[in-house]
Amino acid sequence: MMLAGRHRGQATLVPTDLSGVRALLTALKRHETIGVLPDQVASSGDGVWAPFFGRPAYTPTLVASLQRKTGAAVFFVAAERLSWGRGYHLHAFPMDAPFPDDKTAAAVLINQNVEAIVRRFPAQYLWSYNRYKRPGGAPPPEGETAA
Repeated sequence: MMLAGRHRGQATLVPTDLSGVRALLTALKRHETIGVLPDQVASSGDGVWAPFFGRPAYTPTLVASLQRKTGAAVFFVAAERLSWGRGYHLHAFPMDAPFPDDKTAAAVLINQNVEAIVRRFPAQYLWSYNRYKRPGGAPPPEGETAA
């Protein structure tokens, strides 16, 4: 059902591996629009620790990397669910400047933008999602020891 819903909008889904990253980069170079969920827990090596609501969260750096490689404009988009199944309002918030070259600084900026959207629409966020888990093989956050 989820897959059918994602295809309904004529989106092309790509795998969450190197071939998918290549497909996203190719799409951007063709001046196409892509969508990436910036608040998913990154795989080991694909992210850095950055604060999210005051706690370290292993944050993907893919969006910042793609933006630096292509110069693409970045928008944070929120789909606000309407009551009684009446659909959604889409809200787009453009980034004011490109991401910094430093991966951690970029991840901090990503999390700050996601936090701003969550603060604006707190009932819309999936609070049960464990944003703070540590993926296997990822280093512990600074100040914590490996378990």
